[in-house]
Amino acid sequence: MRVWKPLTLSVALACSLYGLSNSGVAAASNKDDAMARIAQHRDHGQWLDALTEIERLQEQFPQDDFLYQLHVLTLSDIGNAGRAWQLYQARPQLFDAEQRRHLETNYLSKRVGWSLAYGKSEDTRLDEAEAALAQMHALLEQDGLSIDNAPLRVRFDRLVLLNRLARHVQVRDEYRALTQQGHALPDYVLPAVGDSLMATQHPEEAIPLLQAASRSEPERDDVRTELAYAYLESGQPRQAIDFLKQWREEEPPFRRQAGAKQSYQNWAHYEADLNLAMIRAYSGDLPTAQRALEDLADAAPGNGGLHSSLGMIYQMRGWPRRALERQQMAYTQDPREVQPRVGQFEAYVDLQRDDLARPLYEDLLRRYPTQPVVQRMQRSWNWHRGWQAHAYAQGGHSSGSGVSPLGNDDRRYGVELLSPILDDRWRLLAFADRRSVDYPERQLRPLRVGGGVQYRYDQLDGQLLLNNTSDDIGGVGIRAGMGWQFNDHWHIGLTAARNDEEASMQARAADIDADSMALALEYRHSERTRWTAGASRFHYADGNNRDLLSSGIEQRVLTQPKLQVTALGNAYLGRSSRHDVPYFNPERDGQLELGLRLDHQTWQRYERHFNQQLEVSVGNYWQRDYGNALVPTVSYRHEWQLGIGKVIEYGVSWSRPVYDGRRERHIGMDAAIHWGQ
Repeated sequence: MRVWKPLTLSVALACSLYGLSNSGVAAASNKDDAMARIAQHRDHGQWLDALTEIERLQEQFPQDDFLYQLHVLTLSDIGNAGRAWQLYQARPQLFDAEQRRHLETNYLSKRVGWSLAYGKSEDTRLDEAEAALAQMHALLEQDGLSIDNAPLRVRFDRLVLLNRLARHVQVRDEYRALTQQGHALPDYVLPAVGDSLMATQHPEEAIPLLQAASRSEPERDDVRTELAYAYLESGQPRQAIDFLKQWREEEPPFRRQAGAKQSYQNWAHYEADLNLAMIRAYSGDLPTAQRALEDLADAAPGNGGLHSSLGMIYQMRGWPRRALERQQMAYTQDPREVQPRVGQFEAYVDLQRDDLARPLYEDLLRRYPTQPVVQRMQRSWNWHRGWQAHAYAQGGHSSGSGVSPLGNDDRRYGVELLSPILDDRWRLLAFADRRSVDYPERQLRPLRVGGGVQYRYDQLDGQLLLNNTSDDIGGVGIRAGMGWQFNDHWHIGLTAARNDEEASMQARAADIDADSMALALEYRHSERTRWTAGASRFHYADGNNRDLLSSGIEQRVLTQPKLQVTALGNAYLGRSSRHDVPYFNPERDGQLELGLRLDHQTWQRYERHFNQQLEVSVGNYWQRDYGNALVPTVSYRHEWQLGIGKVIEYGVSWSRPVYDGRRERHIGMDAAIHWGQ
């Protein structure tokens, strides 16, 4: 906290006049000399020497009003503003308006400083700040002042106090008011205002303040850290990384005082290392961040902050069980830190244990309702638990020399509504789905309406859906499925369906429905590698069985802050038991497809973003009696995320598939809205 210039000149002048007014009294000569020394000490900023002289003189003249006044002012100037204020309140009539205001602002500034100290407990950590703010308002009202016309020093100190109370919107608004009035912030206020601007999602506005604060107080690691995140959140990840690299180079891992026998750890170097890893993680380079933090955690196993940061990396990589273990370790070491509890909450949600996430959520929301990380947690929880809706529309046109299994024109649109989570396990859902396919001999317009229930708890997930189709083919539709999550990597699922909506629409045009059964296995190594395998059978009403074996792999090959490139591989083999059916039904066929997917983050602003995706692939399709053919496919998509759980996406696709040796061209369009609250 800045030490403000005291009333040196006025007090020194008063001391001199006091001495002159008593110079004719012989008994007071020693007192005059002492007053002259006091004035000299104060002129030279020798506050302790001045205070010693004053207190010695007060022992001889305990009823002297001027000495009492001088004692109080010197205590305030030396930094003991609390004691000075206490003495002032005992005899306020001795002080003029300027002196009272000086004592008052010093005292309020001291109370602001006290409010920044570590509280006795989480529940009382802000009591001092709340009391200081209340007293600030009371004193301003007593003086007939408002915040807008309060002394500048009080307005500056108030910004620090409001930041401590996490009233970030007020800090932002009052800072802007001061700026518009032409008042520059003193250095000691810059970190608090920069932090509040970051909390209210104004990183561009925070950057110049944090840069100035970093120059004025280069030893403050928290300011440099905040500046790095301001670069990141303003869309400058490379600037953030370069800034942290330079900071780390400036700080050796260990320091040694002159004459010391051994060196000591340089915490500035540690802070630069830690935040460099996290910035890289947020920029998409999770493997590098993971290695760096694991090395740091191995070297400092008792550092709770490291374990929490490493847990965040594990969570981002799709490993909630590993993340939970690290966050629990961090919480054991630092039980009052917020991030380990938020990390545990996120892990429990991903592990489908809302019953364990809820106590953490409610406790954090009660204790830290204004902290940005807790507010984000609240938005995420509300979306996860609340109503969710999905609407979609698809359309395509096929042209070629034969009859396409997809129809000349195919369209599909529908909506699905999911209820809030019930008993931490269940969701009810309802849906309506309209298919429209045009074949030369028939047009299909089936409307499928239904509902059901979903179950998700711990490692088990399942669903049961019932539906009815307007074309009366196949009767009531039923879909039942169950899945099991073995660990952070493996999941298996089994699904059975009666009158399956995913069966051939060309068969349905011949009044033939199908039941199905499918087994799916998924291995997800991390956010960069995913492998799936499956086996399915469609049993058509005409006695035909269509069997499929499939496998797919996705492997990230390039990761940059704004661009990701993923290699794709897919393969399948199919066979049918009958060949004399009125729909496309190869006796034996298969395909091997290779491709690339480019994901470009064109724009991002916290929970909102605009992404573009381009996918290009070519497959070698084989069908018995018809040989091989290359099948190219291109698709291009946009994704707009308007907030947590609010996504609009749309895209177009082009392909040249081959059916029974006849090549076609298919052009498709699709759009979807996902909305949750």
